[in-house]
Amino acid sequence: MVVEACRVLYRLGLVDYMGHPSVRLPGDLMLIKPRHSLDISRPDRITPDQLAVIDLDGTLVEGEHEPPGERFIHTAIYRARPDVHAIVHTHQPMATVMGIAGEPILPVLHVQSELVRTPVPVWPCAKLVTDERLGDQLAEALGQHRVCHLRGHGIVSVARELPEAVVNAIHLEQLAEANWKVRAIRGRPRVIPDDEIDQRAAAGSSWEVRWRYYSQITEGANP
Repeated sequence: MVVEACRVLYRLGLVDYMGHPSVRLPGDLMLIKPRHSLDISRPDRITPDQLAVIDLDGTLVEGEHEPPGERFIHTAIYRARPDVHAIVHTHQPMATVMGIAGEPILPVLHVQSELVRTPVPVWPCAKLVTDERLGDQLAEALGQHRVCHLRGHGIVSVARELPEAVVNAIHLEQLAEANWKVRAIRGRPRVIPDDEIDQRAAAGSSWEVRWRYYSQITEGANP
């Protein structure tokens, strides 16, 4: 699943050579995309044998390739949030720009709005998350939310399942782009109220269906 997530995120333009998904494993371990290198550059070409298994201290337990330097994003959130079993960190462009500008990503698209019905929290720091202290700060900023801005850096998305975390990242990008376009034409966005969000959520399809769509449209030979 981590390999598939890497492919979807890359081919939809949410990551380049940087960015990483992970899943929690039994025994306080996780499976994570390895650090980018001369041998591992395009995420859509990563193979299962290249993935890294690390513990919640960030130590490599299994695998030939080192984990990403920002593995402490994952270790800190897994420690702080027992409900989280999957994490995605990206530098996706539109959501990152909105975070830099300090502009809220408002619920303006019916399918995606449930994700941001409460404001997206912000970790006001562009540092690389390369130690436990910074990871703990980010986890605290995330709180109980599903997504968080790393200001001037990117976003993090969490869920019980990795496909759901990926779909959340995709939806956040779509919302960010819609918000940006409305502002570009000097429009006044209509914020979708809670009752309409609830109605759509009750009648609409699940994240599983949406994941299947994104997975299928990014299949095929490496371009």
